[in-house]
Amino acid sequence: MMTTRVERPLRPAASRIGAWAAILCSAGACAGGDSALSLEEVTTFEGFVDLEIGELEGDDPYLFSYIFSVAADRSGRILVTDSRAHEVRVFDHDGDFLFRLGGEGDGPGEFRSPCCVGFSPEGELWVRQEPRFTVFELVDAGARYLRTERRYFPGQLGGYPVVFGAEGRIIDLGLLPGEGGRFVEARIRPNPDGSADTVKVSEPEEAAAGRTTVEFSSDRGFGLMYFHQPYGPRWLQAWGPAGAWASAASSAYEIELRAPDGVVSQIVGPADPGPPLSPAEADYVRQRLEGDMERGDFDAPPFEIPERKPPLAELFFDQGGRLWVRKTAAGGAETIEADVYEGGVLVARYRWPARVRAGALAWVTATALYGTTTDSLGVQRAARVRFEPLP
Repeated sequence: MMTTRVERPLRPAASRIGAWAAILCSAGACAGGDSALSLEEVTTFEGFVDLEIGELEGDDPYLFSYIFSVAADRSGRILVTDSRAHEVRVFDHDGDFLFRLGGEGDGPGEFRSPCCVGFSPEGELWVRQEPRFTVFELVDAGARYLRTERRYFPGQLGGYPVVFGAEGRIIDLGLLPGEGGRFVEARIRPNPDGSADTVKVSEPEEAAAGRTTVEFSSDRGFGLMYFHQPYGPRWLQAWGPAGAWASAASSAYEIELRAPDGVVSQIVGPADPGPPLSPAEADYVRQRLEGDMERGDFDAPPFEIPERKPPLAELFFDQGGRLWVRKTAAGGAETIEADVYEGGVLVARYRWPARVRAGALAWVTATALYGTTTDSLGVQRAARVRFEPLP
């Protein structure tokens, strides 16, 4: 059996919203101090949950250990990656179970803690795991194993989607060892001759201000402990189709957008200080900092309690290549909101229920968003949000 629940759409708001002046500047234009000013109205899309898949007890296909990501193919079938069960389960458009891929192991078609899936330009299904990519062809009644592809970041699991470059080859994303035991973000693009192009990505200073490290040594050797300021600035990244990607510090609505052809644009939104911390959130920060003091042997808390949360919560691309900028919601808010850009131009605004979690691995189209929900008993479900334009 499965759980299906339909929510009524949220209360409509004004369907046409005057957009702020989004400042878009190419690398050359910014150098000269000029910028193109875009001021236009955009349509607001309201989202409601029209399907949830998962149960507390019952039939095995609907019992999930840990849903790492949710996706959909072109026919509307829903793919749920259960990392702890080492498999991908496929459901039809209405949430009825069809078949599963994987199973724990290292053989052909088997998985080790899969995190997410993606489709190549040819329509092949690629499943990302710690040591490798496993490639399938989806057919009406199941899937056919095709091959296993090497990964360049063994031992690293989440946080990065499955993406392909403009030439149709996979782009691997992860961390590479750096100086002093630290790791640096990198993207690796394999070449047909077996070589690979590696690009290291620099973290913005504003994001680094929300993190500190402490060196430690033990019988097992030397290492680093990382401490992050709760609700402090973070480094946000998004990786899109054909090799596009975006980066920002969550502390300011200033996003660097790189097109597949390498052209860099800057998106600057309104001066938003972010929502203030609620009393419950402030208490959570105090508890976290007290634990960090003990764990890192600090004489004083490593960070202050911020008055506000950063204005940006997440960046991700939809399947059409548009960049979604999800804004931070106030504590207890029932809805969350994202501004959507196409080629650096603000084109739409989307809202959906805050209980649906969709982070950096969000699978989104112009009309649907796939993520997860968790109830009061801790039961995790795959969820689909449907979007409709406000009249």
